[in-house]
Amino acid sequence: MFGVSEIVPVAEDPVGNLTSRSKFLAIAPAGLSNAQWAELMDCFRLEQGWSDTQLSRRIGISISMIRQCRIHLRPLPPAARVRILAAMGIEMTRSSLIAALPAAVKDAVEAADSKSSFVRRTLVYGFFDRLDAGEAVEVVAGFFDGLGAIAGVKSAGLAERLGLSMSELADLCEGHRPIPFRVKVAITDSFTAQDMGPLILSLLPTA
Repeated sequence: MFGVSEIVPVAEDPVGNLTSRSKFLAIAPAGLSNAQWAELMDCFRLEQGWSDTQLSRRIGISISMIRQCRIHLRPLPPAARVRILAAMGIEMTRSSLIAALPAAVKDAVEAADSKSSFVRRTLVYGFFDRLDAGEAVEVVAGFFDGLGAIAGVKSAGLAERLGLSMSELADLCEGHRPIPFRVKVAITDSFTAQDMGPLILSLLPTA
């Protein structure tokens, strides 16, 4: 109106302005594409002030491969991804390692996790409900004996693993008390659904 052009603010890209480490943490839950890995690689290289030669030494791939990754001719190898994350100071947790996997492998791992979670919910927790409802003493004792066999330990070793005294474990096996919640948590933390599945099925009535 008065000859002064209106200045329209430009929205900033909230991810684009992050450090490479923060950028990874922001987008890792959704998974990184090959292009995003290449961008992350170069972002980190620039932050460190490295040449391609220095980057090559740090992440263990050739300069030629780095350049092919950069123009999306090849994906960044998983081992190089892990080395980049380690150099960034990313803690090597299970989730960060899964994020470094190629998309197809990552999807397969997550599908297996989902299946394991389903087995755990329907079989393991359902079995705990049966025990709480008053399952036969032989079933309870067989369950704890089976856990010991899976772990390759005797009663004392199993009691220690589950945070129980020997007398507490004996009381549980003899049906004198229900399995406390903390013990159920210790069991599911110490044994996978795949470990417990065959054991539980062997203890349930077949008819």
